[in-house]
Amino acid sequence: MKHSSILLFLLNVILLSACQSKETKSNPIHYEKTLSSCKQIILPVDENTDFLSKSIFQFEENGKEFLHFENSQNSTYDIVIFDLDSQKVERRIPIHPEGPNGVPSLFGSKPYPDSNTILAFQHFAFRISLLNGKGEVLRNYQLNPKGRFVRVIFASFFYTPPFTRDSVLYFSQRPCDQQRAIKDYTKIPLFASMDLRTGEIGWPSLYFPTTFDGDYTDIGDSDGSFAYDYNEKDNRLVCSFTRYDSIMVTDDLQHVKWYNAKSKYLKSMNPNVNNHTNDVNALIRYKESSKYGHIMYDKYRNVYYRFAEMPCELAKDETPYDNQAPKAREFSVIILNDKFEIIGETKFSGSKYFYKMSFVGKDGLYISENNLANPEFDEDKLVFSCFKLVDVNE
Repeated sequence: MKHSSILLFLLNVILLSACQSKETKSNPIHYEKTLSSCKQIILPVDENTDFLSKSIFQFEENGKEFLHFENSQNSTYDIVIFDLDSQKVERRIPIHPEGPNGVPSLFGSKPYPDSNTILAFQHFAFRISLLNGKGEVLRNYQLNPKGRFVRVIFASFFYTPPFTRDSVLYFSQRPCDQQRAIKDYTKIPLFASMDLRTGEIGWPSLYFPTTFDGDYTDIGDSDGSFAYDYNEKDNRLVCSFTRYDSIMVTDDLQHVKWYNAKSKYLKSMNPNVNNHTNDVNALIRYKESSKYGHIMYDKYRNVYYRFAEMPCELAKDETPYDNQAPKAREFSVIILNDKFEIIGETKFSGSKYFYKMSFVGKDGLYISENNLANPEFDEDKLVFSCFKLVDVNE
């Protein structure tokens, strides 16, 4: 039986080489760009607004720049729209917990394409709602059959933003926390789709790579097994797997190419093998280990940012179940050009920044300073540092 498993693994590796594009040969890396702090913005937070958000997205409306901020961490559910120029609240969109406009168990939302229409995912109700600028439900889309969906993440916190293509909405799904055989992974689509005109649900022919064995998700699935972003200009989807040096790129949601996007600060990583466990010690090991997080497309500068987390021990007063832990973790941002060549990498302090609340704006990459380990942390305001892309010698 053991020999059969080994043969099956080798067979799948061979099939991967035959059926999917080989990784593009890397050119010598020239670190010519870096991220340099250029300004800070401070957004007001009242007693009904939590500083932590699952979904923050920048958007433009009538030539102005705004921030969509989902406020769903406490008893008050609403979406706060911040004017990034004035750094004030522009308006609040109520989210009703029940009734004809009810959106219970909100878990992720996004402007579509601005705050006049909003896509909202309801975790326990397992449906997607289309809301207007007043929080009224325009249409509900039930995600059936439930058996085909494994786990839907619909937020910026793990950077899995839904995207549309020809009026069809695409969103990621994950394997559940359970062991799977190698052959099962080749049957799991990375994404599901829903036609916003008809409500028809489908699954693109884009699957987990066959080199990812059945134990890949292990305890890491609590942080999502991959992040992604969509480049609307080129109709290009880019995926960053948690424990894989390379990123996956596709223009047609079927054929893929792989590009090296390894951090110079981390050892080479491949999917985990044979360590599936749910005990707390395994979760601690995962939390403390190095891994890759967000990947974000910067449409203003036509580059991509891939976030890499440095290894870091949990503090004595931290729990591995805290999404912010370990709070003192350092991270870096790998900068890739439109050919997916690494052109820079910038390292950030873990005692100041919290990258899971980041967004791209006209002036640069904004990273939150609302890190509980930050000595200047203030829960009564949202603080973001803006980093502009500059030449290394500038």
